[in-house]
Amino acid sequence: MSNSWTLQRDTAVRVLRPEGAVYETAAAQLLHYLNALCGITEARSQSAPAIILRTDPSMPPDAFRLVVRGNDLHLVGQNGRGVLYAVFALAERFGCRFFAHDTEVIPHPAELSLPDGLDVTEASPFAYRDLYWIGTTDPLTAVKLRINGTGLKSGQHIRHLTAEVGGGIGYAGPHFVHTFDLLLPPEKYFAEHPEYYALIDGKRTAKHLYSQPCLSNPDVLRIMIEGIRSWLRDNPEARLVSVSQNDSFVIGSHCTCPACRAVNEEEGAPSGSLIRFVNAVAEALESEFPEVTFDTLAYQYSTQPPKLTHPRHNVAIRMCTGGCSSHPIPDCANNAGSADAIRGWSQICRQLYIWDYTTDFAQYLNPYPNFQTLQDNIRFFRDHNVCGVFEQGNYNEGLSGEFGELRAYLLANLLWNPEFDVESGTESFLNAYYGGGAPYVRQYLTFIRDKVRDVHFNLVISAAALWNDLISDEELTMLDRLWADAYRAAREGGDVPDGISSALCSAHVERSGLCHRWFKLDAKRGEFSYPARFDALCDLFYRDCHRLGVTRLTEGANVPWVEAQ
Repeated sequence: MSNSWTLQRDTAVRVLRPEGAVYETAAAQLLHYLNALCGITEARSQSAPAIILRTDPSMPPDAFRLVVRGNDLHLVGQNGRGVLYAVFALAERFGCRFFAHDTEVIPHPAELSLPDGLDVTEASPFAYRDLYWIGTTDPLTAVKLRINGTGLKSGQHIRHLTAEVGGGIGYAGPHFVHTFDLLLPPEKYFAEHPEYYALIDGKRTAKHLYSQPCLSNPDVLRIMIEGIRSWLRDNPEARLVSVSQNDSFVIGSHCTCPACRAVNEEEGAPSGSLIRFVNAVAEALESEFPEVTFDTLAYQYSTQPPKLTHPRHNVAIRMCTGGCSSHPIPDCANNAGSADAIRGWSQICRQLYIWDYTTDFAQYLNPYPNFQTLQDNIRFFRDHNVCGVFEQGNYNEGLSGEFGELRAYLLANLLWNPEFDVESGTESFLNAYYGGGAPYVRQYLTFIRDKVRDVHFNLVISAAALWNDLISDEELTMLDRLWADAYRAAREGGDVPDGISSALCSAHVERSGLCHRWFKLDAKRGEFSYPARFDALCDLFYRDCHRLGVTRLTEGANVPWVEAQ
């Protein structure tokens, strides 16, 4: 008997699945794409080829397997989410592409076929995969991109991965990072107990964004244990909880009281008191919550690992990158601190996570060429035993900032498979997303990438500061022409995949072109160089931002609102 599996146009299949909401979703998505591809529907005849959805818990987390056995095709997942991944992977084998929430490519072949004896398994080296790029918040888009993190911001999930889409990996409590002030609110405790807070320059302080708790104080440990216990009891499904330092505008925000200082001196790094504290929390709560991992940061003052104390088996370290954004972490002297810290933590930590920055926090629309770093960085994470990665981008409301959709697509695919073909993936994305405008957008991306080959820049920089000395007036005119040509070509159509309209492609070009206009505005170059026209051109720019759905300029500032005239 042949093991080939072929379906002709307008035939039918039986879809066999277990009971449960996620399997109903998987079956519905499978039939949707089979029908869209080739007119295939669900059969009632027992003689029709069967597509069997099932789970195999022995597989790695979220893994899936595609197996042809005679007339049957098995879509196997480690869990329900893995079954959904198998469904979308099958659609991709038949030529479907899931580029963005509004951009999918579905071909229309005469038949669908799989090779004889097909038996392939896929799994990611990262059990936890999360993106803060706003275009990935839609649940089905996230599943198609194999993102499984839900994130938390102000008590609300960034991404609602419900049971219908296989659930996700989420945190207990009101936030997934910077939780110390939530657990020990200064407005509640500081007046009567200043000793609960950091001693800095000889004074106890709880100043927001400048200080931490005193981690050697036993009452602080008791209060935080009780707070975390409450979070976990309120969120029994959660398998992660953040026990992590406050964000800070300064590196030296940790306590320097004699007890804390003695620990940190013994450990050779300020992370020593933090890891001992989190270990104590994790040990105290392990018996009640044996499946929970207690997550903390290696960030700012705690970046370098301690010499003596190792994180417990149920403690995860979330190492935050930082340094140069234009060159890969292992290849740039400006990233040596991050590289050494990752290497150090990987040697002493059983659960190492990464918090990676992929946007410009100062200006979301700043032309920010870091595409050449993404794959090398993710490979570096994989090679140093990282088990989870969070890629931070523009997470605020509105559509993504500078090329956010492309970044999200590439990052998601790399988190699933660090050997993903970035060049081919980028080419396919540009052709689908920008249509006829793709060649011109590609030229723009190549130009700005080449301009920073020997330039170091970090994650907080203005467009004017980065680009003013790099782009001449002649080059600026050339870039103006590229974007005008891209918009014209996208509007006229060109070679656009089925189902993608020229109107959508031209809107994509116009929105992506905001980054070029933002540089000119910030630097007062080009048409923005004329004082008499500057205010009117700014108003037009901000109107276009709102019209195109871009409502944030920075992590902390909205696009200015322009009243209707």
